[in-house]
Amino acid sequence: MQLHVLGSAAGGGVPQWNCGCSNCTAAREQRLPSRTQASLAASADGRSWVLFNATTDIRRQIERDPALVARGARESPICGVFLTDANIDHCAGLLEFRQAGSFAVHSTAVVRDTLCANAMFAPFAAPPRTWTLVDDGAVEIAGLRVSAVPVDGQLPSFAGSGRTDGAAVAYAIEDGAGVKAVYAPILLEIGAPLRQAADRADAAFFDGSFWSDDELIALGLGTRTARQMGHAPIAGAGGSLDTVRALACPRTFYTHANNSNPILDPSTQAAAELRAAGIALVEDGAVLTLEARVRRVNAGA
Repeated sequence: MQLHVLGSAAGGGVPQWNCGCSNCTAAREQRLPSRTQASLAASADGRSWVLFNATTDIRRQIERDPALVARGARESPICGVFLTDANIDHCAGLLEFRQAGSFAVHSTAVVRDTLCANAMFAPFAAPPRTWTLVDDGAVEIAGLRVSAVPVDGQLPSFAGSGRTDGAAVAYAIEDGAGVKAVYAPILLEIGAPLRQAADRADAAFFDGSFWSDDELIALGLGTRTARQMGHAPIAGAGGSLDTVRALACPRTFYTHANNSNPILDPSTQAAAELRAAGIALVEDGAVLTLEARVRRVNAGA
């Protein structure tokens, strides 16, 4: 299985257009790497690719990855997109695929219904395009078997921010050789189903939006806590770090880092704590080649 990390930041990326925080300033000055919004591409054979989330950065992400660019007139290696939730940060890039004839979108029924209430997204659920519900079981696509893993999440703010089943999912990805990966960029808690999936995986990616629950408030960048925004913080009581470092998975990563997160700066205590736990903040452009017996990793961190 091949995994390409197309982006590793939360909504707005790093630097964010309207932010002059220390991380955004450092990224503008090239003292820290710039990051686009979190998305992952997976392939069983290196020829056909499946995307996990489609952000507003998706066109730029495709163009900078030779494996994903068009190979002929209207001939793309991208077979479809799996959506973890209905947040615009993760779905607005679907509109870049509006020129496609047949195109496959996959999500829970809650995510589909939330998005398709908007006329811009509704055409993706009508022929010749398909919108397959992952609530109904595993999806076989391009040599991969993709299964939804339930996580505790909430609807986006434009849909009321309510917590409901199906508002967010993680995905377990498996190829024909039995190699497994887990992608979970948005969650309020790493519950038993996700822990079990990650323990069986060869690589796993988790929501690393915020280091602490009150991060935005403490920095004067916002008024809501991480949990109020639908994200489990990494550190602190009930944070995800203790759970992630206890997993049997040999390669664990955080992704979807908000521009406020101190782990973006390797000189911080938070980044040092993450390194000590043996967990990396994955970088844009990271490439993982996972094999049944030998695992080669170039995660950029």
